[in-house]
Amino acid sequence: MAAAGAVCLAVTAQAFAADAKTADTGVIAKAGTLEVQRGEVENMLKGLPPQARAEIKANHGIAERLVRSQLADKALMQQATAQNWAQRPEIKAQIEAATKEIVFRSYLASVSAVPADYPSDKELQTVYDQTKGQMIKPALYRVAQIFIPAPANDAKAVADGRKDAADVARQAQGAKADFTALMKKYSQDPSAQKGGDTGLIPLGQLLPEMRPVVAKLKKGEVSAPVQSAQGFHILKLVETTPQSTPTLAEVRDSLRNAMRQKRQQEAAAAYLQGLLNNQTVTVDGPALNAVVDAAIK
Repeated sequence: MAAAGAVCLAVTAQAFAADAKTADTGVIAKAGTLEVQRGEVENMLKGLPPQARAEIKANHGIAERLVRSQLADKALMQQATAQNWAQRPEIKAQIEAATKEIVFRSYLASVSAVPADYPSDKELQTVYDQTKGQMIKPALYRVAQIFIPAPANDAKAVADGRKDAADVARQAQGAKADFTALMKKYSQDPSAQKGGDTGLIPLGQLLPEMRPVVAKLKKGEVSAPVQSAQGFHILKLVETTPQSTPTLAEVRDSLRNAMRQKRQQEAAAAYLQGLLNNQTVTVDGPALNAVVDAAIK
C-alpha cells in the first residue's frame, strides 16, 4: 500500500538503542501506537530477491526505508479501519471476489498437484528429443564499435559526422589497423575507453541498422560507417558463435518446470470437467442468448 498524506514516523537506530525495554519486545520501529516487529522485518527480507538482499546487506539504510514504508502502510490501514472502509459495498464486493478467487485457486491447486518425482529422467529425455528442434539457440555476436555522434535532426552534425566516420573507417580497415586504439581515440561511446564491446549477444539486441551489416561481417572484419538516428557506427566483429541446439543439461530445469506446469494445468482441467460429468448440466439457451445480446451491444 502507498501512504497518503504526511505521516510522522519515529524510526531511528539511536532511539531504540537507548530504549532497552523496547528492544527486548522485538519492536524494530514504531510510530505512535503502530509497531513493526522483528518477525515482520525478517519475513520481508526473506521474501526479497537475492540481489535486493545483497544491496540491503551492503547498505542498511535501504532496510530502514523499507521499515518506514511498512509503518506508513500500517498508518494508512489504521485510517481506513477507523472509517470502516472495508464495509463500503464496493469494497466488500472486491474482498468477497478476491476471497473466492484465492479459495478457488488454492483448492484447485491442491487437488491437481503434480507428483514430486514427475517428470522422470526418461520422460525428460523423451520430451527433449521431441522438442529440441524448437529450442534453437541463436547465433551470438561480439561487436566493438567506434561511435561518432550525429543526431539525425542536425544536418550539419550529420554532414560532419559522415565525413569523420568515413575517414576513421578507412583507418580501421587498414591491414595493420589497431581498432582498439582507434576506438579510444575517436569513439564517443562511454565504453570505448575501457576497450568495451557488446559481449556475446543475439543479433536482435543490436540496433536495427546494425543487424544486416553485422550478419555479413566475417570475424575481425570492420564495416563501413552505419548511420542510425544517434550518429555513425563503425563496427568490428570480434567473435561469433553459430546457431546451436542446447543440451538437455542446459534446459533441464526450464523443461522440467514447463512439463510440471503443463501436467498441473491438464489435471486441473480434468478435475473441473469431472465435477460436471458427475451431474446433469442444463443450459437455458434462449435465456443465455438474451443476456448476451443485452450485455454486448
